[in-house]
Amino acid sequence: MTASQPIAPLVQSALAALAANDMEGAILRFAAASRLAPTDPGLLRSLATLCLRAGRPAEAWSAAETGLRLQPADRDFTNNRLAAMAAAGFLDAALALARRWASEAPGEAQARHRLGSLLLQTGDAPAGLAELEAALALRPDWPEALIAAAEAAFRDRQVDRARAWLDKAVALDPENQTVRMARATILLSLEIWDPGLHDYEYRLRPSAAREIVRHRLTVPRWQGEDLSGRTLLVVAEQGIGDQIRFARDLAALQRLCAGLIVECTPRLAPLLKRSLPEVTVMPSVERREGHRHTFTYDWLAQLGPIDAYIEAGSILLRLWQRGILPDRSGG
Repeated sequence: MTASQPIAPLVQSALAALAANDMEGAILRFAAASRLAPTDPGLLRSLATLCLRAGRPAEAWSAAETGLRLQPADRDFTNNRLAAMAAAGFLDAALALARRWASEAPGEAQARHRLGSLLLQTGDAPAGLAELEAALALRPDWPEALIAAAEAAFRDRQVDRARAWLDKAVALDPENQTVRMARATILLSLEIWDPGLHDYEYRLRPSAAREIVRHRLTVPRWQGEDLSGRTLLVVAEQGIGDQIRFARDLAALQRLCAGLIVECTPRLAPLLKRSLPEVTVMPSVERREGHRHTFTYDWLAQLGPIDAYIEAGSILLRLWQRGILPDRSGG
């Protein structure tokens, strides 16, 4: 049996796991394949990239270092190593290596992009912007560089340039979740609701790195139809800070329906119960396994019939669609 024979099924299984949004499964299979073929740079490249996406910088760093020993001049391995070093907390060391890479290869867009991104991480938006502009001069239609440059421009208070780069990135890759979420973040901070709110819906796409599973939630998702005489469930998502932010619109939502049930992280439940006495507040039952968040809804049986649900982060879009403008005057 050749080495490729046991590897091919692992790679196929890893790709199938990715298609099913099972990031952990894909990483495990690529790791197993790379152990069988430790000199295969393609396997190591895939493993490093996936580990970075999954927030596992130590494993990404290790895979990139191994790849660089095999192919010292490989740009992808160099880029992944620097990104992993920074994510692991070694930002100064990564920045020093990125400066050297950019000085040795000034005409390499990937080198200028990585240096600009790292400078942005240090808080030096003007210097980061200069490097990212250089990357775009070399590769003008690169969505990843466009959104990084947009963030740098936004931090440098160049809002029009940021918006232009974000719009270009979306035009180049309209179904890219990362691109859409980058534009949503900036537009919503500027209270530009359209297309900001629609872009923000891309967080719910199946390709999301952080998979959310909801067991025994069988009612339909609210699409904005009339809620008179109906009961709506708002399901929890994201961290406690985001849940507090989303809670600002619950009072307006409550006026649209006969009954409103709000799921939230248990620590937040007492505060919401005091703030919204007419709303039924329920602490979430959640289990985390890596990047997968599993919510269970057995507790719905004790509350009576529920007509529909909506994610907390989508309340604002539904209100806006009904002509209820967000009030952010209080900050």
